[in-house]
Amino acid sequence: MTNIRLKNIYCLAQIWWIFLLNSTIIFVDKMCNLAILKFNFIGMNIYIKSAVLIAFMTVSLFSFSQNNRTVFVHKAVINALENNTRTNKGVAGEKYWQNFCNYEIDAEILTQELLINGKETLTYFNNSPDTLKHLYFSNPQDIFKKGVQRDWDMGQTDLHDGIKIHSVIIDGKKIDLNPKRRRAYHRSTDFIVVLSDYFAPKSEHKIIIEWTNIIPRHITVRNGVYNKTNMMIGYWFPKVKVYDDIYGWAKVPHTGAAEYYHEFGDYHVNITTPKDYKLWATGVLQNPKDIYTDEILEKLDKASKSDKVVKIVTKDEVNKVLKSDSNNVWKLKAEMVPDFAFAISKDYIWDATSIEVDGKRVNVNAVYKHDSKDFSTVADITRSIIDFYSNKNPGIKYPYPQMTAFNGGGGMEYPAMVNDGDSKDMSSTMYLAAHEVGHTYFPFNTGLNEQSYAWMDEGLITYFPRKFVKEFTDDKDYSVHSTIISAYNRMAITDKEMPLMVASYNTGKAYRYQAYRKSALAFYVLCEYLGEETFNKSLQTFAKNWEHKHPSPYDFFNTFEAVSGQDLSWFWNPWFFEMKYADLEIGNLKSNKLLIKNNGGLPVAIRLEIFDGKSSTKIVVKADVWKESNVYFINIPKGYKLKKAVLNTMDTPDVFPKNNTREFN
Repeated sequence: MTNIRLKNIYCLAQIWWIFLLNSTIIFVDKMCNLAILKFNFIGMNIYIKSAVLIAFMTVSLFSFSQNNRTVFVHKAVINALENNTRTNKGVAGEKYWQNFCNYEIDAEILTQELLINGKETLTYFNNSPDTLKHLYFSNPQDIFKKGVQRDWDMGQTDLHDGIKIHSVIIDGKKIDLNPKRRRAYHRSTDFIVVLSDYFAPKSEHKIIIEWTNIIPRHITVRNGVYNKTNMMIGYWFPKVKVYDDIYGWAKVPHTGAAEYYHEFGDYHVNITTPKDYKLWATGVLQNPKDIYTDEILEKLDKASKSDKVVKIVTKDEVNKVLKSDSNNVWKLKAEMVPDFAFAISKDYIWDATSIEVDGKRVNVNAVYKHDSKDFSTVADITRSIIDFYSNKNPGIKYPYPQMTAFNGGGGMEYPAMVNDGDSKDMSSTMYLAAHEVGHTYFPFNTGLNEQSYAWMDEGLITYFPRKFVKEFTDDKDYSVHSTIISAYNRMAITDKEMPLMVASYNTGKAYRYQAYRKSALAFYVLCEYLGEETFNKSLQTFAKNWEHKHPSPYDFFNTFEAVSGQDLSWFWNPWFFEMKYADLEIGNLKSNKLLIKNNGGLPVAIRLEIFDGKSSTKIVVKADVWKESNVYFINIPKGYKLKKAVLNTMDTPDVFPKNNTREFN
């Protein structure tokens, strides 16, 4: 087995051999980190010194595996390896550290004004070995602030002057918010505080912030007002950004396309809503008896023990849910989550069910408008999704005590919540639900950096839902992979083409192609090569090793190599680091050997069908045949009268299909 070796070393210039008899010398070359290799030969001890000389790599740094395959490695990752916070085995290093932040939030929703007034107390744990001189906060709703950089035009209707930060108190000292003094200032969607009293390593701090946020009315990007009385509220409070062992502060602001990178923590949240509004949230409700009528409580109890869907609130019962005829305070709690979202509604109906996962029941809710075409099936669909992901494919247990699907708009994920609009048909409804629920695993429970490497979650959660839909849909023509392949074939080697390891925030208009489509196809090809059992076991191991942590792509690569026992650099390089593309071609037939050429250099499976005029034979060759060469020969049985050969382009990507068919005399 070869792991990706992350070392800043010299290039191989020459190797010479020194033979010594009856000696026990072991020479360690400090610069090259190589040792003399010891062999026994015809009763004699032979010692070999392997020396490596000269030629610095000044442009880029590489990882070396035992067979000299290389993978490009970022300098910051190399530093993390040297600091022993990361390893080349897919697990955290002995000195891995991670900061955490707990939140206590009191907020009031002003539905008429579309404002949220809030006060939050943060307990920040600087577990790093570094002294922090600044604090970086994320205010994603400042994407609507006038003059802020955005990835697309949002018009003028929802633009505003920005989230109001009324006060900041750190460890009992009030921060000067006068922008002229630059002790605290806004930069794009970030809010930055210059600390006068630095945060020492291994220290704990209290931060109190009072603020007012604005709920989007018309441009509902991931959340906002979906009609007069129904709102999905996400990214609604100032959040301290991630400070990690690789890059330090995550300083990239949110500009719309590339999503988020959040720190884990516990949440205690009290939200005050106006009369008649119901609320669903990331957190588990702590005071249901203060909120709901006895009839609703009885239905909820039944649903929490049932595999069947229970109608909690019907169209005729929307005004018979709450005890109080005035404001309600919802007390909520969530443990070890990277964010907190909620939704409110006056008139949505509500279905609920539950499912047992790993000995515990997970509550499942679907909250939707009464005339939604397919949302009445979503509670049951979501239950099946959790079962599928937890027990079948990929076999990772659902981590939260509940999941709520809210019928808002588009499709967006939050811990223990999804915001899904209506879809065109049942297959699309199932796929959208499976996609957004899938994000529970990646990036939420496994704390991925979506801003930099969206393919780590979006690619996986574009690939896996198709398996779910294929198993549960009545649409016999639904294809798990053909839509991904056709999307790739349209966009590959266009102006949207770029390696997957280009940071997501730098991909511009190519973001969705890179983050969703190309990456999903990469996982499809890798799973096909490794086999579903090994692929899923690799993901299970990755999720377990990095639960509530922040893995890098290299941790992902190394996990797959460790579990599979293979050097996969032949796959990582062309798919993730290079400008290769899928284009197979049928070449000449000579001496019963049919030439297949890989013109684009991207490793994909060969799916060949050969015809003798009477019948056909299908041949499948795995993608690793392209490890060493871009040509491969298919052996045609002696006596077989080959008339025609066709490469399958429905299940294998190919950007130039015209050379996939060839006829023979």
